[in-house]
Amino acid sequence: MDTITHGIVGALLGKAFFAGADLPAGRPNNSGLLALSSPTARVAIAACTIGAMFPDIDIFAGPIAHNPLAIMEWHRGITHSIIMLPLWAILLAAVSIPLSYLLKYNRPSFLMLFVIYAAGLASHIVLDLVTNFGTMIWSPLNDSRPAWDWIFILDLTLTSIALVPQLAAWCFREPQQYLRRSVFIWCLLTAGAFGTYLFAAASGFGFPLIAVAVISAIFAAIVFLPAGQGAGFRWTRANWARAGLLILCIYIAAAAAMHRSAIRDIQQFSTTQHFHADKVAALALPPTLTHWAGLVSTPEGVWRTTFHEPSGRIEKSQLYANAPDSSYIEQSKTLRDVQVYLWFARFPVWHQRQTPDGQSIVEISDIRFLREDVPDNLDSSEDKTRPRGIRARSAGFTFQIIFDAAGNITSHGFKEPE
Repeated sequence: MDTITHGIVGALLGKAFFAGADLPAGRPNNSGLLALSSPTARVAIAACTIGAMFPDIDIFAGPIAHNPLAIMEWHRGITHSIIMLPLWAILLAAVSIPLSYLLKYNRPSFLMLFVIYAAGLASHIVLDLVTNFGTMIWSPLNDSRPAWDWIFILDLTLTSIALVPQLAAWCFREPQQYLRRSVFIWCLLTAGAFGTYLFAAASGFGFPLIAVAVISAIFAAIVFLPAGQGAGFRWTRANWARAGLLILCIYIAAAAAMHRSAIRDIQQFSTTQHFHADKVAALALPPTLTHWAGLVSTPEGVWRTTFHEPSGRIEKSQLYANAPDSSYIEQSKTLRDVQVYLWFARFPVWHQRQTPDGQSIVEISDIRFLREDVPDNLDSSEDKTRPRGIRARSAGFTFQIIFDAAGNITSHGFKEPE
């Protein structure tokens, strides 16, 4: 999950459970018609937000150490560990105490700060687990990378579910500012929905333009309807946040159920096609929980099938064939960077080709991170025995090893975009 979404969920969690007593604007005894918060609310919300974002601090390790494979080797490692979580929470709480004195902010007790940071850290770990990238939750005792594959790594629906209740609560905190704030937030969210439409279309995961209108209408209902009879002004910020968390949990549960159905469908597809499957996986695709990619690892390569749930209707299926074993591939496997790549990759595929100047190029791709816009470039002709509509394509997320005409490795690293 992206770091911004982690922070938004952390803020939602902090407002729901750790911000203390909150007096809504519409209470009869609140003559100022202004929502009031606990003196420690600011620090509590900030702490939960920082805790939820903190694990991704490991992304800076690669540039500092000049390790091009840090995104695989170190990211989602020790800072994402359940075992190390108490230590990180203690350290963050300890840093917060002098900082709160310096900024002259009221703060919760050290024990409460520990709990808040622990909750934020835990939310980050769980949200990373539900994606397909893999998270080393048992580091440093174990370097396995569990991945539940329920949700795409960048899920703007999930982000919206966490963000919109917080924005709506802000609109209702000052009745005199409500109209200006609500119109601004609605326009901002609608613009965001349209921007998502453009981004999705450019990324190959487009959806109908009418969906933008539907989403805008949903945002309008959330922001404007509670103003009727003053209901929204009587809800506390915690009420809004808890409602958002409940919907978020329902969304993740729905993703888990859809994933279970997708796994059944890809297993059935593998059985029907008589594949000798080593392993299978179902990975969520944007923009909705109904779009999935099924991966089947076989001796000849990896089959990738895109389909829709709950119908199981297949969109397309393709084989990413492994190149035959060769001395170049065997030599490539001795490289430490290649070993790191193969440790990380769940569905690796090998490809080998020669250039006109005599160079030999070996490429490894993890089909989990396929780029849909990569053109067909395999040299082999299509196998007529494949099921109708199935064809081979090149893969993305590619690591490349280049040999000279004498068979010596001249360079290796991630393949540059063409």
